[in-house]
Amino acid sequence: MTPETTAAGESEILAAALRAHLSEARFTFTGLTAKEATWCITRAVADWAKTSGWRSRWEAPMRYIDPPRERHAGCRIYWWPAWSAYLDLRLVREDGPPIAVEIDREDFGSAVDKLHDEALRGRPALWIRWHGALRAELPAGVARLHLPARSSRSPVRYSLPPVTDAAAIAFGEAVTPEARADALRRDQQRMAEEKRAAALPRDQGPILR
Repeated sequence: MTPETTAAGESEILAAALRAHLSEARFTFTGLTAKEATWCITRAVADWAKTSGWRSRWEAPMRYIDPPRERHAGCRIYWWPAWSAYLDLRLVREDGPPIAVEIDREDFGSAVDKLHDEALRGRPALWIRWHGALRAELPAGVARLHLPARSSRSPVRYSLPPVTDAAAIAFGEAVTPEARADALRRDQQRMAEEKRAAALPRDQGPILR
Protein backbone atom coordinates (compact mmCIF):
# COMPACT_ATOMS: atom_id res chain seq x y z
CA MET A 1 0.00 0.00 0.00
CA THR A 2 1.38 3.42 -0.96
CA PRO A 3 1.34 5.92 1.93
CA GLU A 4 -0.76 9.01 1.31
CA THR A 5 0.65 12.51 1.66
CA THR A 6 -0.37 14.19 4.91
CA ALA A 7 0.38 17.47 6.65
CA ALA A 8 3.61 16.00 7.97
CA GLY A 9 4.95 15.84 4.42
CA GLU A 10 7.67 13.55 3.16
CA SER A 11 9.05 12.60 6.59
CA GLU A 12 5.92 10.62 7.44
CA ILE A 13 5.82 9.00 4.01
CA LEU A 14 9.40 7.83 4.42
CA ALA A 15 8.74 6.55 7.96
CA ALA A 16 5.90 4.44 6.58
CA ALA A 17 8.12 3.18 3.76
CA LEU A 18 10.83 2.19 6.24
CA ARG A 19 8.28 0.41 8.44
CA ALA A 20 7.01 -1.51 5.39
CA HIS A 21 10.56 -2.53 4.48
CA LEU A 22 11.32 -3.76 8.01
CA SER A 23 8.00 -5.61 8.09
CA GLU A 24 8.64 -7.35 4.76
CA ALA A 25 12.12 -8.30 5.93
CA ARG A 26 10.70 -9.58 9.25
CA PHE A 27 13.35 -7.51 10.99
CA THR A 28 14.05 -8.73 14.52
CA PHE A 29 16.85 -9.23 17.02
CA THR A 30 17.34 -11.09 20.31
CA GLY A 31 19.74 -10.85 23.24
CA LEU A 32 21.73 -7.78 22.13
CA THR A 33 23.41 -5.11 24.20
CA ALA A 34 22.23 -1.53 23.71
CA LYS A 35 25.21 -0.77 21.46
CA GLU A 36 24.66 -3.92 19.41
CA ALA A 37 20.94 -3.21 19.03
CA THR A 38 21.58 0.34 17.86
CA TRP A 39 24.12 -0.90 15.33
CA CYS A 40 21.69 -3.59 14.12
CA ILE A 41 18.91 -1.04 13.54
CA THR A 42 21.30 1.38 11.87
CA ARG A 43 22.43 -1.39 9.52
CA ALA A 44 18.79 -2.21 8.69
CA VAL A 45 18.06 1.43 7.84
CA ALA A 46 21.17 1.57 5.66
CA ASP A 47 19.99 -1.61 3.88
CA TRP A 48 16.63 0.08 3.23
CA ALA A 49 18.47 3.04 1.75
CA LYS A 50 20.51 0.73 -0.48
CA THR A 51 17.42 -1.04 -1.83
CA SER A 52 15.96 2.41 -2.55
CA GLY A 53 19.01 3.38 -4.59
CA TRP A 54 20.40 5.84 -2.03
CA ARG A 55 23.81 6.18 -0.38
CA SER A 56 24.28 6.12 3.39
CA ARG A 57 26.69 8.35 5.25
CA TRP A 58 27.29 7.16 8.80
CA GLU A 59 28.07 9.76 11.48
CA ALA A 60 27.38 12.54 8.99
CA PRO A 61 28.33 16.05 10.18
CA MET A 62 25.62 18.70 10.47
CA ARG A 63 25.48 22.31 11.65
CA TYR A 64 22.91 23.78 13.99
CA ILE A 65 21.03 26.78 12.64
CA ASP A 66 21.38 28.97 15.72
CA PRO A 67 24.71 29.75 17.37
CA PRO A 68 25.25 28.32 20.86
CA ARG A 69 23.90 30.29 23.79
CA GLU A 70 25.20 30.55 27.31
CA ARG A 71 23.42 28.36 29.85
CA HIS A 72 23.83 27.99 33.60
CA ALA A 73 23.75 24.80 35.66
CA GLY A 74 24.41 25.76 39.25
CA CYS A 75 27.96 27.13 39.35
CA ARG A 76 28.75 25.77 35.92
CA ILE A 77 28.40 27.79 32.72
CA TYR A 78 28.23 26.02 29.38
CA TRP A 79 27.19 26.68 25.78
CA TRP A 80 24.34 24.88 24.03
CA PRO A 81 23.90 23.69 21.37
CA ALA A 82 27.39 23.18 20.05
CA TRP A 83 28.29 24.66 16.69
CA SER A 84 28.17 21.26 15.06
CA ALA A 85 27.04 17.68 15.66
CA TYR A 86 26.69 14.36 13.87
CA LEU A 87 23.66 12.55 12.47
CA ASP A 88 23.56 8.79 12.86
CA LEU A 89 22.79 8.52 9.15
CA ARG A 90 22.35 10.84 6.23
CA LEU A 91 20.69 9.13 3.26
CA VAL A 92 21.76 10.81 0.03
CA ARG A 93 19.33 10.70 -2.89
CA GLU A 94 19.69 11.77 -6.51
CA ASP A 95 16.05 12.84 -6.80
CA GLY A 96 15.53 14.76 -3.57
CA PRO A 97 17.12 16.36 -0.53
CA PRO A 98 19.07 14.08 1.83
CA ILE A 99 17.22 12.34 4.65
CA ALA A 100 18.38 12.93 8.22
CA VAL A 101 18.11 9.88 10.52
CA GLU A 102 18.66 9.58 14.26
CA ILE A 103 18.44 6.22 16.10
CA ASP A 104 17.98 6.28 19.87
CA ARG A 105 17.08 4.05 22.79
CA GLU A 106 15.83 6.98 24.91
CA ASP A 107 14.37 10.45 24.46
CA PHE A 108 17.28 12.14 26.21
CA GLY A 109 19.87 13.80 24.01
CA SER A 110 20.06 16.16 21.07
CA ALA A 111 18.28 14.09 18.40
CA VAL A 112 15.16 16.28 18.36
CA ASP A 113 17.20 19.48 18.01
CA LYS A 114 19.28 18.07 15.17
CA LEU A 115 16.30 16.69 13.27
CA HIS A 116 14.30 19.88 13.74
CA ASP A 117 17.07 21.98 12.19
CA GLU A 118 17.36 19.56 9.27
CA ALA A 119 13.59 19.72 8.73
CA LEU A 120 13.71 23.52 8.75
CA ARG A 121 16.27 23.29 5.95
CA GLY A 122 13.72 21.36 3.89
CA ARG A 123 15.16 17.90 4.51
CA PRO A 124 13.07 14.90 5.62
CA ALA A 125 13.83 13.95 9.22
CA LEU A 126 13.30 10.46 10.70
CA TRP A 127 13.69 9.52 14.34
CA ILE A 128 13.91 5.78 15.08
CA ARG A 129 13.09 5.19 18.76
CA TRP A 130 13.51 1.58 19.75
CA HIS A 131 12.95 1.25 23.50
CA GLY A 132 11.42 2.97 26.49
CA ALA A 133 8.62 5.46 27.04
CA LEU A 134 8.05 8.16 24.45
CA ARG A 135 8.03 11.56 26.15
CA ALA A 136 9.62 14.05 23.78
CA GLU A 137 7.29 16.17 21.66
CA LEU A 138 7.95 16.02 17.95
CA PRO A 139 8.78 19.34 16.30
CA ALA A 140 7.49 20.34 12.90
CA GLY A 141 8.79 18.26 10.01
CA VAL A 142 9.98 15.29 12.11
CA ALA A 143 8.48 11.77 11.95
CA ARG A 144 9.13 9.10 14.58
CA LEU A 145 9.01 5.34 14.07
CA HIS A 146 8.79 3.46 17.36
CA LEU A 147 10.19 -0.07 17.54
CA PRO A 148 8.98 -1.58 20.86
CA ALA A 149 12.03 -3.53 21.98
CA ARG A 150 11.99 -5.43 25.27
CA SER A 151 14.73 -5.72 27.86
CA SER A 152 15.78 -8.49 30.21
CA ARG A 153 17.11 -8.17 33.74
CA SER A 154 20.80 -8.17 34.56
CA PRO A 155 22.70 -8.66 32.38
CA VAL A 156 20.50 -6.24 30.40
CA ARG A 157 19.84 -7.50 26.90
CA TYR A 158 17.36 -6.23 24.32
CA SER A 159 15.07 -8.09 21.97
CA LEU A 160 12.72 -6.89 19.26
CA PRO A 161 9.85 -8.99 17.91
CA PRO A 162 9.43 -9.00 14.12
CA VAL A 163 8.35 -5.55 12.96
CA THR A 164 4.77 -5.35 11.72
CA ASP A 165 2.59 -2.65 10.20
CA ALA A 166 1.43 -1.93 13.75
CA ALA A 167 4.75 -0.27 14.65
CA ALA A 168 3.68 3.22 15.68
CA ILE A 169 4.46 6.27 13.57
CA ALA A 170 4.01 9.78 14.96
CA PHE A 171 4.82 13.07 13.36
CA GLY A 172 4.97 16.79 13.99
CA GLU A 173 3.15 19.39 12.00
CA ALA A 174 4.29 20.52 8.59
CA VAL A 175 7.04 23.12 8.41
CA THR A 176 5.45 26.37 7.30
CA PRO A 177 7.00 28.49 4.53
CA GLU A 178 7.41 31.29 7.09
CA ALA A 179 9.34 29.04 9.49
CA ARG A 180 11.57 27.79 6.69
CA ALA A 181 12.30 31.32 5.47
CA ASP A 182 13.12 32.43 9.02
CA ALA A 183 15.40 29.42 9.50
CA LEU A 184 17.19 30.22 6.23
CA ARG A 185 17.77 33.79 7.39
CA ARG A 186 19.13 32.63 10.76
CA ASP A 187 21.28 29.98 9.10
CA GLN A 188 22.87 32.55 6.80
CA GLN A 189 23.38 34.91 9.74
CA ARG A 190 25.13 32.17 11.74
CA MET A 191 27.45 31.37 8.83
CA ALA A 192 28.29 35.05 8.42
CA GLU A 193 29.10 35.28 12.15
CA GLU A 194 31.40 32.27 11.88
CA LYS A 195 33.24 33.83 8.93
CA ARG A 196 33.70 37.09 10.83
CA ALA A 197 34.99 35.22 13.88
CA ALA A 198 37.42 33.23 11.73
CA ALA A 199 38.75 36.42 10.17
CA LEU A 200 39.60 38.06 13.49
CA PRO A 201 43.32 38.24 14.30
CA ARG A 202 44.42 35.63 16.78
CA ASP A 203 46.22 36.58 19.98
CA GLN A 204 49.67 35.10 19.62
CA GLY A 205 50.42 35.46 23.33
CA PRO A 206 53.71 36.56 24.85
CA ILE A 207 56.92 35.95 22.93
CA LEU A 208 59.37 33.98 25.02
CA ARG A 209 63.07 34.63 24.48
